[in-house]
Amino acid sequence: MRNLVDAFDDIAFRLSNFGGGEFLDDLQLSDGLVSGSIASAAVIACSDMGWLLRYVCSDESVNLHLFQNFGHRFDTGGFLETMVDSKVERVVIYGHSPCEYARFRARAMVEHRSSDFSNDEKSGDLLEVYSLALESDDQSIWQNVGRYNVLFELMKMAEHPAIEAACSKGMLKLHGWFFNAESAQLEVFDSSKAKFVEQKFKLDESAIVRFLPGEGLVGER
Repeated sequence: MRNLVDAFDDIAFRLSNFGGGEFLDDLQLSDGLVSGSIASAAVIACSDMGWLLRYVCSDESVNLHLFQNFGHRFDTGGFLETMVDSKVERVVIYGHSPCEYARFRARAMVEHRSSDFSNDEKSGDLLEVYSLALESDDQSIWQNVGRYNVLFELMKMAEHPAIEAACSKGMLKLHGWFFNAESAQLEVFDSSKAKFVEQKFKLDESAIVRFLPGEGLVGER
């Protein structure tokens, strides 16, 4: 069995070689939506984060679709239909720590390997990662599991025929975010570095939208 670092590095490397992903932080997304340089975007977040999503644009005038489900999965809740109908240009998979659903899902997959629970994932790396996390049960390990889950879902999206086609034509870009509750900072997946990069928050008077990390959805124009 590999360690979690190897599993993360493998999937990060695969995503780095995928042409439809690129770096996009919260201000770039917000500014792009408000200015019109990004016509439409979608954020898929875990329901375990609650309804108040930090660092997500709160301007009511922008074309931003918000989906929430347990595990920030793209294949539920009519996402694909919305992506096509609304011509979504950017999709963000948004994970977080601590995530109680990740622990629940890990236990369910490891304890019921012979059941029908996510059979498509049982033989893959996800089960291996969950097994490692349950063995150690260390908080830092579960943070890395949360980051891995974001990349895992991004990889599933990249391999979906409709999404892969849209990305190959330059019509769609995929992005990964992770909210670290310990540091209260947003981490953004940087495909050029094959890792998550923490966004040290800096207020910029020139920004179209400014956010206050401790206040959640707060923006000014």
